[in-house]
Amino acid sequence: MSHWNTLLQSALVGTARQPVPAADGMAGDFGALLQALQQQPADAAQGLLLRVAGAVAVGRRAGFVAPGLPADDAPPAAHDTSPALGDPALLAVIADALASGPQRLQHEVLTVLATAGWRLPPSLLPAALDAGRRDTALRSAVGAALGERGRWLAARNDDWRYAVGASAQADAQTRWDEGSIDQRCAVLVEQRRDDPAGARERLAAELPQLPAKERAVLLGALAENLGPDDEALLEAQLKDRARDVRQTVVELLQRLPASAHVRRLEAFLAPLLSSQGATWQLNAPEAADPRWKDDAIDAARPTHDSLGERAWWLYQLVRQMPLAWWTTRTGMTPAALLDWAATGDWHDALLRGWNEAVLAAPDFDWCDALLDRPRNHRGGVGPLLALLPRERRERHWATQLGDAGEGVQDVVAFADQACAPGDTPSAALSLRIAQVLRMRVERGDLVNDYVLRQVLGTAAALLHPDALPLLADLPRAAEESPGLANALVDTARIVRARRLVVTLPSSSSSSISTSSQGRP
Repeated sequence: MSHWNTLLQSALVGTARQPVPAADGMAGDFGALLQALQQQPADAAQGLLLRVAGAVAVGRRAGFVAPGLPADDAPPAAHDTSPALGDPALLAVIADALASGPQRLQHEVLTVLATAGWRLPPSLLPAALDAGRRDTALRSAVGAALGERGRWLAARNDDWRYAVGASAQADAQTRWDEGSIDQRCAVLVEQRRDDPAGARERLAAELPQLPAKERAVLLGALAENLGPDDEALLEAQLKDRARDVRQTVVELLQRLPASAHVRRLEAFLAPLLSSQGATWQLNAPEAADPRWKDDAIDAARPTHDSLGERAWWLYQLVRQMPLAWWTTRTGMTPAALLDWAATGDWHDALLRGWNEAVLAAPDFDWCDALLDRPRNHRGGVGPLLALLPRERRERHWATQLGDAGEGVQDVVAFADQACAPGDTPSAALSLRIAQVLRMRVERGDLVNDYVLRQVLGTAAALLHPDALPLLADLPRAAEESPGLANALVDTARIVRARRLVVTLPSSSSSSISTSSQGRP
């Protein structure tokens, strides 16, 4: 266990039960500092704990050598082939974004940096690694901008080990053997494109040794070039003890309509759906079937779930059945099926199941039909919109925005959910949104509309760069509350950062100064 984790245990259980750990074994000047702290005149153990923890916290940010690892056992970092950015203005923007920027801004500055062929300078590596520690969605962008020195530093701190992996220049086998989970997943996806059988065999050989989280992530790579030959491996994982693994497998098998899993589900579900002339009727299971457990269906309803027991069983069957089964069997379109479900007793189970089925195996017509219906909750809108191509997605936003822009707050919120980091609404829609927001600021809506203040900052980080001039230099009032002033200052800061970062030239053609290329 690391010295830091031992300190945390002392803080948790109390120094009376677990004394402050000694600094024996710490290497170099840092070890000497900790030993000196512990040799000072004795006072309350709590004070000693706080002093040592403060020193260790600073040391961890610098990647100090852990106890029991002599300094000469820490190899130097591999040579970096990309230069470190040295432009003071750009570095200030990146540092500010990593310290307090929204996730989208952090992702953008790191991605632009790496895409242009630069890497982070040593001074910003701890801040970037900490940002990735706090937010898993940032980790791929952080990893791309670290360089070899950053990966070396990540290996010195337990909290940063998510970024430890093979060199970005390493071949596929090395990245698979030594890489991070993201690197290993990327290797599988690449191999699936040209050699799906080879990738499947590589994964099958590794699965028994992997923890559950990694099993789920790597099995998800089979979605690339998924085919009937993958069924046997997936079927075997239905009995995995980890719920995340079973859920990943179910979603993949759902995309194989001829699979044995889908046929078993059909055998359970088909007797529940019957027609009387032109009218279709649906019933829910009367009792749980013991065979359900072989297909990752839980008979026991969670205590706080809003569905009743029979609706819970029906929902689980519905969410795993391919959506095409419903349209083929009934002859109804997705829109007609939603209208039919709205008149029945099992509407909530059907709607919830169909929503999850769309997310597992996207179908654009079903997405449109679900989004065109009034919804009782907002949480599911963004994920559905994210499945659609930009043109179909923005049809919904244009309608919601309205002629006068009255729906701008919802549109920005849903666009923020639907657009992956690095993605934006189109330039045309972004300009329309920015025009509406500027108009509302100019007429003074920010004074009393606290939600609009938050939306303004979200839009500044989200919208297409072409729209950013409309959000620059927003009018200020003679008297502003602290909250209003902060909203306008934050918006201006995000806009300035984005407009500056997009000017970053390629490292191969730039005269921007770089920092030294030495090793640690």
